[in-house]
Amino acid sequence: MIRKYFKIIIVLLAINISSCSVVGELWYERIDQYIANELLEYASFTEDQKEFIRGSTEDFKSWNTETELPKYKRLLFQFKALDNETDINDIEDIYQSGKELSISSRDFFLPYLIELCTTLSNNQIKEIEVHLNALSEEKKTSLKKETKDYQEVLGKSFVRFFRLLGVKLNAKQKNIIHLYISNIEDSRYQLINNKEEWDQELIRILALKNNNDFKYLLIEHINSLNSEDKNTRITINNITAEIIASFDKKQLKRFQKRLARFIKTIDEIMEANT
Repeated sequence: MIRKYFKIIIVLLAINISSCSVVGELWYERIDQYIANELLEYASFTEDQKEFIRGSTEDFKSWNTETELPKYKRLLFQFKALDNETDINDIEDIYQSGKELSISSRDFFLPYLIELCTTLSNNQIKEIEVHLNALSEEKKTSLKKETKDYQEVLGKSFVRFFRLLGVKLNAKQKNIIHLYISNIEDSRYQLINNKEEWDQELIRILALKNNNDFKYLLIEHINSLNSEDKNTRITINNITAEIIASFDKKQLKRFQKRLARFIKTIDEIMEANT
């Protein structure tokens, strides 16, 4: 429940930033509804609980607009400033800034989630468990149907990522990707298994909602959620740095133009919500 909740926030913000100005504003106007609707899928909540969930996402939207969107804008300016001198330290700085934004969203919702969880019935906790199990099975089924090897999937993900940034990679840049990812181990099943264990512990903690240490246990467990593989992150940062450093003039111009469009979208979203 928790992980997908936060993931939806990041995905929606990415859509806002990557859309044209008008579409970005329309998405952002409904961001609280999208998040609430995702959370409401996890159980049959009472009317009071539904009202609380919708109120919390409305609070998130107000807080995010006032406090976080300017930070996203600064991060995009930092990204836009990258050029042929880019190295892995530049990318790591941007990654850490983005991670801090993600943690801020998580921390904002923590008090709301704790309060909501204390009101869950045993039947609702069971419904959440069933939903989490279904999500896990869905991921496993999707992986089993995957016909491409992990390196090919990663490679295409990079190509799509840079296309989103307005850059069509050349053959040399694609070779940079293949060179780095050839030794990356496919840990997707292990990550799913780790998440299943985390989900099981979450359900166990939710059952302790009336205990004095429930709040502490839940916070500790939420903060323990980590799907990152450090070696993979370093590899991804290396690839990103080398490709950006290899941009020709035309690629760099398109890259900067696309980032400027993202920044303009944020400006217009903030202006529309003031």
